[in-house]
Amino acid sequence: MRTIRIGNTVQAFLNANIRGEVVDIVYVPSAIPLMVGGIPPSEAYANVRLENGKIVRVRTTELFITDA
Repeated sequence: MRTIRIGNTVQAFLNANIRGEVVDIVYVPSAIPLMVGGIPPSEAYANVRLENGKIVRVRTTELFITDA
């Protein structure tokens, strides 16, 4: 599995309407506070510029890289 990076063309697994270029990666603190020691958990989100120019934020675990 490849890592999603800025500039990749991606598509969502369950929503074919979400397809575009990654313009930014954002890390947000996790809603589940499971910290027993160490670093608090965070979730990675990608800001994706769709083909119509709109930017949407999607979890990186819900995306895959397309070779197009």
